[in-house]
Amino acid sequence: MTPLRLEHMTVFDLAPRQVIDLAEQLEIPFISLFLSDGLPGARPVTRAEVPDLRNRLRSSPVTLDSAEVVVLSPDRASWQPTLELAAELGARSVVAIHVLPADDAEAAAQLAELAAAAAAFDLKVSLEPISMGQVRTPDHGQRLIRQTGAANIGLTLDLLHIVRTGTPLGTLAAIDPAVIFTAQVCDGPATIAPDHAVEEAGYQRGIPGTGVFPVVDFFRALPPDIVIGMEVPLKSQREAGMSALERTRAVLDATRRLQQLALAGG
Repeated sequence: MTPLRLEHMTVFDLAPRQVIDLAEQLEIPFISLFLSDGLPGARPVTRAEVPDLRNRLRSSPVTLDSAEVVVLSPDRASWQPTLELAAELGARSVVAIHVLPADDAEAAAQLAELAAAAAAFDLKVSLEPISMGQVRTPDHGQRLIRQTGAANIGLTLDLLHIVRTGTPLGTLAAIDPAVIFTAQVCDGPATIAPDHAVEEAGYQRGIPGTGVFPVVDFFRALPPDIVIGMEVPLKSQREAGMSALERTRAVLDATRRLQQLALAGG
């Protein structure tokens, strides 16, 4: 089956080292870690933690696949600390989002500069279209990537934002598979109140298979060799006393079951 990644957002209440430990315990091969602030309550990597985390990752079968998050901005210098931390920890890519006002020409210029800066650290850049952002859909993201002409930029496709923007899964077939770096899976209701979008995305999503999202069809629409992140923050369950281990195991078991259904054609 396609390898899975435990997203830090799923267990954002855990310190980075605990994320590594948990992924190793559950035999999840990849993780993401927050390297910058942005989600209240999260516990991003601090400079003081880097030596210990680097040693822990070197001794673990777990790989830091993705580092979050770089916000495209006119302030290019703001990216440097995240890129440096990502490189020191051996990350394979950094996630970028476009949420600040800028037209496509300016956003493409920012993205191209980020790609060049990331390449200096041997990092890829994964642009994630989000429903609350300026780049909201995979098609828009792909157009922006084409404008940059950079070879180390691709897309992260998050099923939540695909559903919330009304993007048909059939349109994913028109995207060059080589541009789809990773994907993220969760579940949820068919619709939500607009003022609940940020809360849903950052704190309360559904375990795959518990809502109406087309999770199995999403798996089938993706390139077969990409890493799929489990991004399922479960705020209400956490506040009710469900441990990070219990929450992650529930998400993992459900995701693997739906992966098997996708492979079996069920």
